[in-house]
Amino acid sequence: MFKVILADDEPVIIRGLKKLIAWDRLDAEVIADACDGADLLEKVKRLRPDIIVSDVAMPRMTGLDVIEEIRNNHWNIKVIFLSGYQEFDYVKTALSREAVDYLLKPVGKEELEYALTRAEQMLKSEHPVEYWRAEKNDVEQVFKKINSAYESKDLYRHFQDMGIDTEGKVFVGVSFAVLPSSDAGMEDQNMFELIRLSVFQKINEYLKQNKKGFVIKRDTDVNNLIILGRNENEAEEEISWLKKWIKEQYQVRLAVGIGKAVSQISELKYAYKTAKFSCQLYYFCEEEVVWYNRISREFRSSFDDYNVCYNRLTEAVISRDQAWKEQLDQVLDIIENLHYGNRYAAENRCVAMLLDLLKELEEQVEIEEKDRQNYEMFVSNIRKMNSFGELRGFIKKNLSRFIDKMFSRDSVREKDPVRQVKAYIKEHYDEDIRLEKMASMVYMNPYYFSAFFKKETGQNFKNYLIEIRMKAAVRILMESELTTYQLAQAVGYRDVKTFVEKFREYHGETPAEYKKSKNKQGVF
Repeated sequence: MFKVILADDEPVIIRGLKKLIAWDRLDAEVIADACDGADLLEKVKRLRPDIIVSDVAMPRMTGLDVIEEIRNNHWNIKVIFLSGYQEFDYVKTALSREAVDYLLKPVGKEELEYALTRAEQMLKSEHPVEYWRAEKNDVEQVFKKINSAYESKDLYRHFQDMGIDTEGKVFVGVSFAVLPSSDAGMEDQNMFELIRLSVFQKINEYLKQNKKGFVIKRDTDVNNLIILGRNENEAEEEISWLKKWIKEQYQVRLAVGIGKAVSQISELKYAYKTAKFSCQLYYFCEEEVVWYNRISREFRSSFDDYNVCYNRLTEAVISRDQAWKEQLDQVLDIIENLHYGNRYAAENRCVAMLLDLLKELEEQVEIEEKDRQNYEMFVSNIRKMNSFGELRGFIKKNLSRFIDKMFSRDSVREKDPVRQVKAYIKEHYDEDIRLEKMASMVYMNPYYFSAFFKKETGQNFKNYLIEIRMKAAVRILMESELTTYQLAQAVGYRDVKTFVEKFREYHGETPAEYKKSKNKQGVF
């Protein structure tokens, strides 16, 4: 069973997590709990769990500190974070450090089960020999032996013993996934799981009885097979028949990924991996059958493109320019292109984008607790979408509703001094901005304003101004062909030497070096 450690500085939450789900049904066992980060790390070192479910913000060491230790020591442990709204900054960092997921408190049963299932699938995928639980004499046992000391002739003999004729046949990797359908009464998650399990079992029984293929790996949401045929065309006919048969039997559609056809048993793993990758592309292209040999995709966007486009989106939203909807479409286009083929990376990028946007909005409008909770729920439901197209529509609909409400006449509030100063700096960073001028603008003594700004933001005024200018400098640098002198002028510096020094301190390189290194990375 998968070993799990729960960590939270509130004992009531740990007790609740233990009772929330049937751990044994997920093939998992809670072996320990921890009340703070240092306690968690000590138990991780001693017990070496497979999965950690942890609060992000804990005493002594944060969850982020612990996951950093895990990554530095190359321990194969999957981490699921729990988070309150006020810790959204932690969430972004958690995703960048390869956390499996984050869940907003109070966590729901389905959310936690889904995250745990994902963690288990990742562990199985990375160490299949350790985690496979195959039936005796099942072909999965053969697949486990690939790349081991077994010779090909031994594997062929194993197939012969099972009555599978491989003479003159090619092995075609195939992955099947059941697509949700309201027509089949699958609005209920439990019903969907039952139908999916039944479909997979039906396919497996058919292959075993007719000796036309075999299962090589069973995941929760995908059935991975090898279809035997004299050539790819024969295998394609078999796959088409299976799709039609399952639709008649269960009134459901199948997404199918067809991998490489190979002639050697030693290449089965390649056939399997290419099929699984192809099946996962349904999320992006929404084509029910995807052939690995026919995939054609141009990766034309870079992460710098994303940053530039996201900045334009925030500027349009804050200025209440309706063009923000077009900018959002462009941001989503870039996310899709950057992460095509990697569903979870695309989802995580969308989550990070929405959390960043919420922070920007908070500086402009009063967000009531109920509205914040609705936003959190909206973000947490992103992973329930069945395709990127569905996710795109979901984001556009809910974000539009939220922004319209936030910028309605009654919800715009008078800016407090800090908000007023921040808004002014973001709009006038290219001008001569001094602390005395800002203090005067909000009718404060400069010394009092300096202390007030530091207390309210946790950052002194000078550093905040530099941060805004350096972010603007990167954006302008990557969007234009300005000289270093012109760039300095564009962000409020009259002395080029001072600007270059500040840029190097903030970004680690001079403007010219920064642009050169980013251009070298090319387009992803």
